[in-house]
Amino acid sequence: MTPPPDGGPGAAWFAALPAPARAHQGRPAGLVSRTLAAVLDCVVLALVLAGLYLGWAALDYSLDPVRFTFPAPTRLVTVAVATGAAVLYLAVCWSATGRSFGDQLLALRVVDRRGHPPRPVRALARAVACVFVPVGLLWVVAGGRRRSLQDLLLGTSVVYDWNPRLRPVSPGTSDAGDSPA
Repeated sequence: MTPPPDGGPGAAWFAALPAPARAHQGRPAGLVSRTLAAVLDCVVLALVLAGLYLGWAALDYSLDPVRFTFPAPTRLVTVAVATGAAVLYLAVCWSATGRSFGDQLLALRVVDRRGHPPRPVRALARAVACVFVPVGLLWVVAGGRRRSLQDLLLGTSVVYDWNPRLRPVSPGTSDAGDSPA
């Protein structure tokens, strides 16, 4: 990505990035970055699910403290809730900003062919594909353009993006100014 035109609002921000980061802005993310982001997202989901479970237990306790026992959902219910929560979390994050919590921490962003966050239906399809076929991420290593199987099927990619307000560079141009507010 090239810096914004002189005097543009993003010029100072872009110049403040370390040179190695500037070199990667807008480029496809690799397997390690994407895997670390996914692990962080799993931690977030585990914390959310633990909070939901504790909230359920607290509600049960408040309704009948004498006969209280911790809830014991079946394995099927646990897997279904965890899967649904993961798909919902990823779809909402990707369609809203192109970033999940893990993506934000590792400066990654899911984008469509135009460089924008995927629309809700595409984000939902990508979330379902990522949750049910996580091994598709390994295609990042095999393919030449660092795109997972999910990215290839749905026309998305994951790029390094330290500042989501900077527009991606269109192929063959040097325009990278801030997007309109």
